[in-house]
Amino acid sequence: MLLGLGLLLAHAVQGITINGFVVDDTAVPVEHLVRAAPAKDSINSIDSPIMVPGETGDDFMQPEDGLISVTIDGITHAYPLRILVWHEVVNAKVGETPIVITYSALTGSAMVFDPGANRAGEPRSFGVSGLLYNSGLLFYDRETESLWSQLKMMGISKDFVEEPLASLPSRRMTWETWRETYPDGLVLSIDTGFDNDYMGEWPYGDYAEQKETIFPFDISPDRNEFETKERMIAMARGWAARAWPLEQLKKRGQLFDAIGPTPIQVTYREKTDDVVITDITTGEALPHVSVFWFAWQAFYPDSSVWRPLD
Repeated sequence: MLLGLGLLLAHAVQGITINGFVVDDTAVPVEHLVRAAPAKDSINSIDSPIMVPGETGDDFMQPEDGLISVTIDGITHAYPLRILVWHEVVNAKVGETPIVITYSALTGSAMVFDPGANRAGEPRSFGVSGLLYNSGLLFYDRETESLWSQLKMMGISKDFVEEPLASLPSRRMTWETWRETYPDGLVLSIDTGFDNDYMGEWPYGDYAEQKETIFPFDISPDRNEFETKERMIAMARGWAARAWPLEQLKKRGQLFDAIGPTPIQVTYREKTDDVVITDITTGEALPHVSVFWFAWQAFYPDSSVWRPLD
């Protein structure tokens, strides 16, 4: 009874907090926020990334290692997943363009965003909150300590509830295919300033190959069309969300589709083993994400799914 009264008084004076973040007013149910790390910044973001010539990466990367590749104004950077898995957030620049790279091993999703600007007009800097929603990464901006959701692509608390975060086009590739495609590209160095074994075993082991998940997520009774961790290529644009099963897409190679009113071309490139989605009208590459099915349906329960007719 006294403990309950104490919690009520703390709520009345300080508001609801978790991991030190105020979550009185959120865009998602507060009771669905999960504390996955003991404190914010328990997982260290990389704030001063060192980019090195691609051939340097051959010293620590295996041919089949995954990465997220970003090209802006003719400059290409690669961010290896074996580094991102330890940090989840990288505050970086490609040339003079600020970006934030995010990776959630739990949902299998790597995404790149325009960080936007803080009150001083400088690029926002993000850290790792240690909190999850639907098993997905929540990061926070250091100026206001507002929480942001990777897969919802928006702010969910404090100053930025439902503030959109613009995703940027990127490519999910293997090290081997990236080196062949971008011989002059730069790769994130393992000289991060942190004492992690980037060349050793991953902290999540074989999680990606197992059906089981670790943390809770929402599921609709009619959204069991695929296995929990089937790999999907997915995108959300305005009110519309759509997904393409990767293995079926590999068999088709290329298809014409639409997301909302936008006609698109979805192409699996066998040579580089990655997917590119373009706006047919403009020829512009569109941002999308490679993600486990359980996470996509949790965040976008009304998402449509492409199915081959034959």
